[in-house]
Order: sequence, then C-alpha cells, then structure tokens
Amino acid sequence: MESFSLETLSASSAQVLPMLVLLGTGLLLMMLDAFNVRKPLPWVAALGLLASGAMAYFGGSSSSSIAFFGMMETGGIAPLVHLFFCIAALFTLFFLQDYLGRQDKNIPDVYALLVFAVLGMILFANANDLIMTFIGLETMSICLYIFAALYKTELRSNESGLKYFLLGAFASAFMLFGISLIYGITGYTNFSMLAQTEVLEKLIAAGPLFYVASGLVLVGFLFKVAAFPFHNWTPDVYTGTPTPLAGFMATAGKLAAFVALGVFLQKLDISKADKIIQMIALASLFTMIYGNIVAARQSNIKRMLAYSSVAHSGYLLLGLTAPDIGFQAVVFYMLIYTLMNIGAFGMVGMAEYKFEDTEMESWKGLGKSHPWFAGGMALFLFSLAGIPPLAGFMSKYQVFTSVIQGSVLESSAVFLTTVAILTSVVGAYYYIRLIVMMFFQDRSEESNKLRLNFNQLATAGVIILALLIVILGVFPSLVLSPIDQAFAGSTEGIESTVTALSK
Repeated sequence: MESFSLETLSASSAQVLPMLVLLGTGLLLMMLDAFNVRKPLPWVAALGLLASGAMAYFGGSSSSSIAFFGMMETGGIAPLVHLFFCIAALFTLFFLQDYLGRQDKNIPDVYALLVFAVLGMILFANANDLIMTFIGLETMSICLYIFAALYKTELRSNESGLKYFLLGAFASAFMLFGISLIYGITGYTNFSMLAQTEVLEKLIAAGPLFYVASGLVLVGFLFKVAAFPFHNWTPDVYTGTPTPLAGFMATAGKLAAFVALGVFLQKLDISKADKIIQMIALASLFTMIYGNIVAARQSNIKRMLAYSSVAHSGYLLLGLTAPDIGFQAVVFYMLIYTLMNIGAFGMVGMAEYKFEDTEMESWKGLGKSHPWFAGGMALFLFSLAGIPPLAGFMSKYQVFTSVIQGSVLESSAVFLTTVAILTSVVGAYYYIRLIVMMFFQDRSEESNKLRLNFNQLATAGVIILALLIVILGVFPSLVLSPIDQAFAGSTEGIESTVTALSK
C-alpha cells in the first residue's frame, strides 16, 4: 500500500476540496445558528452547495484518481455524482423554507443537516474502500434519521424516525458483518485491491462464505434503496417526514445507494458470480410487482409516491444486471427521477398545511380552480409514468434497452424487461388516476379544501424542474454524453489506481 507522507496528504486534501467546502459550509451554518443569525441560513447553504458542485464538476479529473491512500475516488464518475447530489439539495431548498414556515416549524438545524447529508452521500457513493462506504452510509443515515423525526412533538414524525432508525441500524449491522467477512477472506477492504484477479479468485473460491458475505452487504444496499423485502419502512417514514425532505430522501439517498452498489458490483466484477446477479434480479422482479400493485391501492399522495419509489427501485436494480451500460443507464435514470420526484413532493408540500391535504380526495377539482398548479403536478406525474416526450420516458427506455443488450442473465433478460414494461403500465394507472381526479372530478362539499400557497421561490423551483424534464426528454444527450465520458474515464484509470496502491 502507498506509504503515509505529508505530500500525499496535501495532494489528497486538494483533490477533495469540494467536499471540504461542504464541511466548512455545514460548520458555518451551525455557528450562525448558535449565534442566532438564522435569516441567511438557506442562502448560505445554497451558496455552499452551488460552489461545491461547480468545483467538483469543473475541477474534477476525467480519469479515475484516488485520494487519502486509496480510500476515496475523486475522478471518473465521482465529480458528476457529486454535482447531482448538490443539485438535489439545491432544489430541495427551493421548497423547504416556505414549507417549514407554513407548518410553523422553523427548525434552523435542518440546513446544516442537509449539507452534512450531502457530504455523507458523496462519501458513500464515491468511496473506493468498504470502510469508507460504511462511514459515508452512516453519515448520510444519521442526517436522514433526524429528518424523519424532525417534528419532535408529533406522533407521526416520532413513529417514522423510530422505525427508520431501528430498521436502518439492523441493515447497517448486516452490511458491516458482510464487510468483515470479505476482509477475513481476502485481507483487503479496498475496491482496487479486491478487483485484482488473484484476490477476486480467492474471494469467489471461498464458495458459500463468499455468497454469505456478499449477501449481507447486499442486504444493507437493498434496505437503503427500499427494495423488496426490505421496503416496509418506506411509506411510514415518508409520511412522517416533512414533505420536501421526504422528496430529498427518496431521491438523493437512493442515488447514493445505487451508485455505491453499482461501484461495488463493477469494481469487484461480481458479474462472474451468477448467484449474486440472480439475487439482484429476483429482488428487482418482486420489487417491481409489489411496489406498483400496492401503490395503485393508496389514497394518500405521499404514500402513493413512497410505494412508487419502491417500484422505481425495481427498475433500477434490473439495470444493474447489465454490468457496464446498465450502470450508466441507472445513473441517468436516477438524475431524471430526482428531478421528477423532488418536483412532485415539492408541489404536494406547497398544498400542505395539515396531513389531510395530502389525501387524494382533497385534490379533486384542482384542475378547475387552479389549472396552472394542477398542470405542473400533472407534468411531473406524466413523467414519472414514463409518457413521451418527457424525460421519464427516456430514462426508462435507457434502462430497459441496456438490460436487453447487456444483461448477464441472457435468456431471463427479455422476461424481466417484459415484466418491467407491464408493471410500468400499472404505474401509469395510479399516476394518471390522480390527474383524472384533479381535472375530471369535482370536490365534494364535506371533503377537505386545499389552501394553495404560491411562494415565489417554490414556484420558481417548479418552473425550473418542469423545464428540465421537458428539455432532457427531448435532448437526453445533454446528460447522457457527460455520463458516457465520465464512465469512459473511470475505466481508463483503474489500472493506474491498482498500480499506485500496490507500491
């Protein structure tokens, strides 16, 4: 392994400067809160996220490069993923301040926690070592646990926080046990070292112990992406979490988990282990079917979006069965899904003063009384359903075609893709059902009446997200080209990374 030196430490610090900007922003937000300077908190958080994302993307290396003695990946896809996390948090800020103000829950800690959550996601997704993967996971998770239990005096929030924390702790324990077994078999936790042919052969030769270790690590990942059968926390947690933060949790947290899982599968070349890919395919199959069927039975919008996020996890897991092009399609899908879902959750939050406002019954006739608002929500729902020419259609198309072209499952790939398309039809039903309620049904006299709030910042967020969904649906190459270049650079630099670590 590379020996410790101040020169290497200094060079590594320069490589992770965008992350240090986030760390400094989070600490500054805490200090401002401590000294009762709370009005500029959202703007300080936004500037920190914007600066960090820009520095990572424009200053990042196009080829794979490591920092801190092989612990962190700072090149290849890492700068692009870093930017995606910052974008997700920035769009969340468009809706968050107004939402908390209307709920009379102005909690200043939330802005520092949002920044630290992004920092944890970056560590989790861009780790080059299983130890760093776990540290990033826990940093992210602690912030998300607090988001789920943010309203300390409300029973629903306490329930969501407790469920998420207890189940998340179990999942983390499973993952850590799996990591310890991998280390016991090989003597390594570093991805670049584990990817070496002789080490990988030694790992696979462990037979049942290898599958137990990989399965335990996989349990941790499947919990974080809310895949069947580790999904039960999702609807209750999203229901109790403040709505814009639920959107952030459902998108950025899931993006981090899918990128980390994709890196784990790619760098360890798990495609050689058929049983692991079969486990992922089986989880994908049940997740797609269960998530869509249960989502179709929901009468609450937040619970419907929660179960639909389970279904989307099924499509994304299916993409990971195609080792190279599938992973690229998954990253594209997750960016588009982030834009769609933050927009949908944000608009639900704009109409929410009390819990009853999230019931579908309350949204009947909204297209007649507030056509522009209902139209914006309909755009996000159509995109989530995969209706062309919106970006949601292109994201599904990329994943499904990548599975048919490159899945290691071969004969099963067509069957699984067919199931994915059929379950997408079920998904279209429950998204369009809400649109029908808004535009073609009248609200009954006894049902709850929405009090819509058109805050300027939240409205601007909706408009920008809607434009992005339309533009990326027509011109997907605006995102696909940078993703292709990032993955090409990541592949080119792997050999030099292994050589550096072996010195």
